Amino acid sequence: MDTWTADIWNNNEEECKRILNEPGNWEKVPLLFDDKIALGTFVRFKGMIQDILNAEYYRSDFKIINSENDEFTWRQEKYHSRTKNLKPGEEVVFGGRFLSRLIVACIPIPGLNEWAKDVTNTNQNAEAQLEENINKRIRLNPASQKCSKEIFIFVYPEDINTNELKLNQIVEVVGFLDRRTIQEDNLIAKETQGIHAVQLKQLKNLIPYNEEMYKSIWNDAPNIHAELKCVLTQASLGDSLVAEYLLYYLVSTIYNRQNNLVHGKFSLNIRGIPHGIGQSYTKHLYSLISFLVVKSEYLPIQIHTMNNMDMIPRKSYTSNRMETGFLQLSDRTHLVVDETDLQPGNFNSKGILNLEALKNIISNQQMKYDFANFGIQCETQIPTLTLSIGKPLLPCDIDIVLKPDPSFSDVDQTMKSLHDYLTSQLPLLDKLRKYIAIISTFPFTCNRDIVRMIGDYYLEMVLIDQNIVSDGDLHNFSMISKLITLCSGKNEFDIAVFERAKSLENQRKLRNQ
Repeated sequence: MDTWTADIWNNNEEECKRILNEPGNWEKVPLLFDDKIALGTFVRFKGMIQDILNAEYYRSDFKIINSENDEFTWRQEKYHSRTKNLKPGEEVVFGGRFLSRLIVACIPIPGLNEWAKDVTNTNQNAEAQLEENINKRIRLNPASQKCSKEIFIFVYPEDINTNELKLNQIVEVVGFLDRRTIQEDNLIAKETQGIHAVQLKQLKNLIPYNEEMYKSIWNDAPNIHAELKCVLTQASLGDSLVAEYLLYYLVSTIYNRQNNLVHGKFSLNIRGIPHGIGQSYTKHLYSLISFLVVKSEYLPIQIHTMNNMDMIPRKSYTSNRMETGFLQLSDRTHLVVDETDLQPGNFNSKGILNLEALKNIISNQQMKYDFANFGIQCETQIPTLTLSIGKPLLPCDIDIVLKPDPSFSDVDQTMKSLHDYLTSQLPLLDKLRKYIAIISTFPFTCNRDIVRMIGDYYLEMVLIDQNIVSDGDLHNFSMISKLITLCSGKNEFDIAVFERAKSLENQRKLRNQ
């Protein structure tokens, strides 16, 4: 595959496909990392669809004529640039049919954490890589976490179903490297890399899984759950109740949308963070979360940040491009919003729009993209954790007060010992990460008797005091019950889970009074 060119693929397509799709061969295609790779090289790229542009037309083939001797050769234009490597005296004459290819703008996956990135061209073992990733300083300025390197993917509809491509999807493509000049808003042209895709995969999981691993995680779920809760209890400064809800936040996933209800949405607010530890603690907590989940972003809420930051994706009609915003994230990117350093002040018009965008994601898992004269609502799946000292500025599904154990007063030492423990238990760490990524995707059933029991319990609470029961309580109770079930390695909701969910919610509400 190292010697493949677009011409070789065009002339031997079926044989090339057979070789590429043999087990293990896809992963052998070199990943595109820098600008030094030669044009026409067969490469692999993994990224997020940031924008889907209009299709462009090209000729099925063209003729290169040598003006000195009138010799000519025919070439197919598919998969490569038609005019590259022309020799002196050669010119191009177009022929054949007009065909189209879709242009998809991709960027490196926003929020992808260091441990989850592909590691290539290294002889380090897994433990050494892990140690290196841990020791890297986490950059907590959200503007600096975005990678602006952009790749154009040329998608051929006869090879790939373009109707399945959507904004913010994670895709992996293999194809032939090219370059393309694009026009910026400031009318300055810049050259960017492109890939003529021969095959494309949509990636729902960024960590490789197999059937054996799924079974292993499921069968060991009760033990992994206990270990994860222990880790999160220490991260919650000894508060086991907060740790329980934090665990469910980490594993939650949206599984259905119906009648404006988003089933599985689980936004969490942890408040009551002591004034004395403030952002010192919240940054430590985010550091741990980024060490456990595949993708995450940290957003400190400050007046200046909200008033100046580009959070909402905006379509530029000058360049005909979508300009990415901080909140343009792929599914299951955990967003940690830190309100602990929020000072009094006024939001300007941009700050208000940014605030509304955050509220829309948290409440409805939607975001309105800015198309200049109108907005388009796009579905999101961004689990949001808000950290605050007092009542939060932003809404949430679940609100809980933190009650630190006095024995965990040294935050720096507590979190350092937790990191040290995880790095000394690499097999456990691997299990925790996989458990968080997949446990909520297992099948789940709930019989009619249990559904009726939940409804009766909800009605009973309303009759006792309708002021203490909100419209979202029934959804939250059902969601917590489902997560308790799956996290324990069970497929079916039973009475024990029902009682456990009641106990958790009663403890939380009593604490919040």
